[in-house]
Amino acid sequence: MMSVRMIVLARRKPGLSPADFRAGYEGSHSRIAVRLFGHLWTAYSRNYLGVGRNFDGRTGGPDDIGLDVVSEYVLRDDTALDEMHKIMSEHMELIKEDEARWFDQARSWVMVADRIRENLPTL
Repeated sequence: MMSVRMIVLARRKPGLSPADFRAGYEGSHSRIAVRLFGHLWTAYSRNYLGVGRNFDGRTGGPDDIGLDVVSEYVLRDDTALDEMHKIMSEHMELIKEDEARWFDQARSWVMVADRIRENLPTL
């Protein structure tokens, strides 16, 4: 049995401040997701992006890269993913309506990811 790892790369809806986006994601969208799908997930995290540096050394933040949050959820297996898709289709109107309140839907993505885990030596 192989787990399925999903990554969400999301951008806030134009006109929303980062604080309003975060409040909406935390208080509304993630709550809907946990209520509908949480029983199928083995892990769920949301990582709000701050200031960083590109590989050329220039600093920037979410507005520079066009992303506000990187979220990850892990499903126990393909059967759980199939069940999630079934539940999603039954609640699509609710999900899409809430997404439209918070996310730039054309610039937000969800995708399957292959995880490579590095075994680091202990000192």
